[in-house]
Amino acid sequence: MIKFFRKIRYDLMEKNKTGKYVKYAIGEIVLVVIGILIALSINNWNQNRIERHKEKLILAELIVDLKEQSKVLENYIEIESRYYHHGKDILSFYSSNQTFIGSDSIYAKLNSLMERKTFNPIRTTFQELISTGTIGILQDKSTKRKIIQYYNDLERVSMVIGNNNIHIVDAIYQTNILKQILFVWDSDDADFNKLNNTIFDEKSLKKVREISSEIVSKRENTLVIFNILEQRTHIAKLHLESYKTLKSETEKLLSELNTQKNEQ
Repeated sequence: MIKFFRKIRYDLMEKNKTGKYVKYAIGEIVLVVIGILIALSINNWNQNRIERHKEKLILAELIVDLKEQSKVLENYIEIESRYYHHGKDILSFYSSNQTFIGSDSIYAKLNSLMERKTFNPIRTTFQELISTGTIGILQDKSTKRKIIQYYNDLERVSMVIGNNNIHIVDAIYQTNILKQILFVWDSDDADFNKLNNTIFDEKSLKKVREISSEIVSKRENTLVIFNILEQRTHIAKLHLESYKTLKSETEKLLSELNTQKNEQ
């Protein structure tokens, strides 16, 4: 093709047709430019097609993470709700009886509040998007901001809950409750009762209960239990509300990403 155009130029020059040569040269330049523009356009179209395919894959992976996160949050909501209601039950018992000395079920609930769950957000896809810079492939700026904000919220809640667990549940509640309350779980737990029976006979276990009751009955200890129980119940409520908020945010973002994915 190049030889063909070159031959035409040579013929025009040999025949001294300068005007036609100039026009032809200009036309040739225009054709070359048009060819380059077409090539660039095709390349851009192909690049855009590749990026849109990648975007769809990213949305699909984020959706998988969000669905799993939603299930995990549902589990955390159930757990924190149980802690919260255990705390309320014990406080209601105290309100009616003016003492924390009661059945093993009350002690079991006091002991259950020594448990706590660490919140580990699911951030696999998001972390990869940030580390590789591929989050820039997402076209919708509003959605991109919502995704970043959502994962920032997950990280913030994780840090707050982690600090509460370490500095309040472990350091304050657990430390103080173990000094006063007999460590028992549910009295209907046959395996646990069997374990206790291998360590204590009923007479010895009764003696331990009496010691615990004596400690709890002291006014200063009642105040300590009341305060740490109020604090522990409040923490459970805060965690429960945080998880419910995150669950709602997860469902909203999940719906938006599904809509975008289906529109592509």
